[in-house]
Amino acid sequence: FELFGTYERATGRTIAETEDIGRVWQQYAVEGIFRFLPREQAFIGARNDAASGELDAPATAGSVTTAGPDVSIDRIAVSAGWFPTRNILAKLEYVRQSYNDFPAADIRNGGTFNGLMIEGVVAF
Repeated sequence: FELFGTYERATGRTIAETEDIGRVWQQYAVEGIFRFLPREQAFIGARNDAASGELDAPATAGSVTTAGPDVSIDRIAVSAGWFPTRNILAKLEYVRQSYNDFPAADIRNGGTFNGLMIEGVVAF
């Protein structure tokens, strides 16, 4: 069994902003994988990944830059994979991703992805 975790925090400003207003973005991810069969040829796993932070506010002529709305992106994935050889992987993954609290005019507003992915990998 393997367990991975990540936490990231970034602060800064956009290229159009003249001063740092304290914008913060955070991301965390947790993933667990259980390997089985001889030589650990197969695995099942689950991952939760979330990012949140402040968008930049719409600019207006002569205005002071302020932080925009707080938004978040959430992703949950469950997967199973099989290594028939050391360098070939077949993987099946179910993913659900959602974009939360984005402004109505933003293309990501209400965006979701919910589906099954089939992947094949050959490494050399």
